[in-house]
Amino acid sequence: MRNFIIKTLLFLSPLVLVPVIFYLIIDPFKVLYKYSEQINTDKNYQIVTNRDFQSTQLLLSYYKKYDYNSFIFGNSRSTFFQVTTWNKFIQGNCFHFDASNESIYGIYCKLKLLESLKININNALIILDAKTLTVVENQNGHLFIMHPESSKESYFTFHIEMFRGFFPRAMYAHMDLWLTNKKKPYMDKYGIRDNVFKQDVVSNQIKYFVYDEQLSSNPDLYYANRMSQFYKRDTIQIYSEPVIKKEQEEILESIRSILIFHNTKYKIIISPLYDQFKLNHKDLNYLINLFGSENVFDFSGINSFTNDYHNYYENSHYRPLVCDSIINIIYK
Repeated sequence: MRNFIIKTLLFLSPLVLVPVIFYLIIDPFKVLYKYSEQINTDKNYQIVTNRDFQSTQLLLSYYKKYDYNSFIFGNSRSTFFQVTTWNKFIQGNCFHFDASNESIYGIYCKLKLLESLKININNALIILDAKTLTVVENQNGHLFIMHPESSKESYFTFHIEMFRGFFPRAMYAHMDLWLTNKKKPYMDKYGIRDNVFKQDVVSNQIKYFVYDEQLSSNPDLYYANRMSQFYKRDTIQIYSEPVIKKEQEEILESIRSILIFHNTKYKIIISPLYDQFKLNHKDLNYLINLFGSENVFDFSGINSFTNDYHNYYENSHYRPLVCDSIINIIYK
């Protein structure tokens, strides 16, 4: 039996070692080595990577050089709040500290990281929705697990999770890409897509430059190709289920304490999502009572932003023109 086990392990070892070695060589998600930018812009494809890691790594690399003191927090919807627009009202050194599928726990951990680095938090925009308020712990998945410097959890656990995003399902696609340097249609489902984003490596601002160019040149065609995504909504206002419970309250109170300690000028924005679900009254009232009515702005539900599908890239992400209008409203 012992000999059988040894022979089996010897037989399987190359099958295990080859993916590990290949992963270490190509670093598909850019989490092993240092890079000047986290998003490829010089190739005809981009790989979907962990945005939490991207943002945190960029901050750690450049915070001393650029002396950031103003931060935008939130999930991918917050991406389109332009630092150039915001800076007209606050005049700070802005950094976009967003993450895919961000949570209030993630925002809290990022604030704690800024504190540990002795970074001033003069201004903050915090972009929320019901889903953001739901999650109160670190998340699983190679796209969503937090940077260990923020989560204060194991680097080993983090890298195991990242490797799982590569092996076994996506390994062949990444090997094919590495060997041929050619992006193929089947690779989309493995997070290898055509160029969509541009990243400012100083502010960490992301732009959908391809979609913006299409919208600028032919908006009618852009939306004609996507009308199936813009489903009909109910004309009667529907509310989200209440999500703020004891754990959420503790995290939100901790966030407020950090903001108060730093004398931060902050605004909390409830996103205008296409689904037109309005944040539950109970949740909204809690946020207003905790952070102040002068700091909490609810754009969820049925309103002029959410009624017009032209305000969205697709049914999940609103466009920068919406964000610019919101910033003008809350700082008027």
